[in-house]
Amino acid sequence: MDSLARWSAVALMLGVPTSIALVNIGLFLLLVGWTFSGSFDRKFAVIRANPITLPSLALFGLVLLGVLHTEAPDAVVRSHLYVYSKLPMMLVLLTLFDDVLWRRRAMAAFVIGSVITLVSTYANIWIEVPWSDSHERGFGVTHHVFNDYIAQGLAMSVFVAWCLAQNFAARSRVVQVGFVALTALAVFSITHLLAGRTGQLVVLSMCGVMALVKAPPHWRLPAVLVVMFGGCLLLLSSPLLRERVLQAWMDFNLYSSEGVVSTSIGARLDMWKNAWNMFLDSPLWGQGTGGYRVISSRIYADASQCGVSCIHPHNQYLFFAVEHGLLGLTAYGLLLWALIRGAIRCQGGERAMLAGFSTVLILDGFINGPFWVTTERHLFASMLPLLMASWPAGRRSA
Repeated sequence: MDSLARWSAVALMLGVPTSIALVNIGLFLLLVGWTFSGSFDRKFAVIRANPITLPSLALFGLVLLGVLHTEAPDAVVRSHLYVYSKLPMMLVLLTLFDDVLWRRRAMAAFVIGSVITLVSTYANIWIEVPWSDSHERGFGVTHHVFNDYIAQGLAMSVFVAWCLAQNFAARSRVVQVGFVALTALAVFSITHLLAGRTGQLVVLSMCGVMALVKAPPHWRLPAVLVVMFGGCLLLLSSPLLRERVLQAWMDFNLYSSEGVVSTSIGARLDMWKNAWNMFLDSPLWGQGTGGYRVISSRIYADASQCGVSCIHPHNQYLFFAVEHGLLGLTAYGLLLWALIRGAIRCQGGERAMLAGFSTVLILDGFINGPFWVTTERHLFASMLPLLMASWPAGRRSA
């Protein structure tokens, strides 16, 4: 049963960039194996020792408490409980990734899934890939494969962080060159072959942070300037990226001058404004679990607009603040701080990987819902415990 749980967790990591069905099957089987494998003393010891445990349980506890003072209907409350069940699930994954061999297998599964996605993305330029979600050929169009372009951009950004971390840790010049080439292919796929601005913003910012983390003090400014220069070259060389940046600017102006909320940027700006006002109405405890949807439904009378703007505010910080107040926002901040602490205490490639992943998660939280949207929460709620599962072992060795 223990082997079933661990191999199911590996299958889960393979499904993160490739298959929601595989993720769900992996989750079911790992829960069965984890429940009947026993050794709960060891499991609880692993959970107690990890710094993500307290904020994860605090967040989920606030979700449960929020049920007591919400106006949301039962169906909305159940959906919130289902979504945020990934928070305690992260603690289960900690006990399955507590051994370095299983962490390597899980990361290898994620890498394999990412490489399959990357190869399929490039193949999409010239041929019809049967399993691809996009069906357009050539450059200047999006080529997302298994997930939407936002989710693929985020997953590929985490893959870029892994490639850079492996490059930093490699001792062979040939291996370093290989990882540099793989990094370049992955970055190009995000900036030139995907329509989502999220992946493009995140991957360039992440590269800058990783450059700061790994460069010697006197090389940090030049390293960041190199990343910025590279980002400018990518902007100039990618028609898709230029179009998305110009479109964002036009959407911003339309919202500022005419209040247009039917665009991606306009809808986000309006949701953020309304969410901030909701938070100010109940800053300590929040509006309760599902409270954002109840109040947003009163604001957005148009059904099609409500279908976008009433689900979540496309900002994880504001989402927790609206529904669970300062307590929820603090608990989420502590979860992110645990990741940052992990990056500070680690060395070499592990530090670079944690720094890169933290950047992706923190930035995505400002414009999406990394622990709400299905494909995104699968990525973050599985990769976060995988990267943090080495905490007790790393602390003892240090």
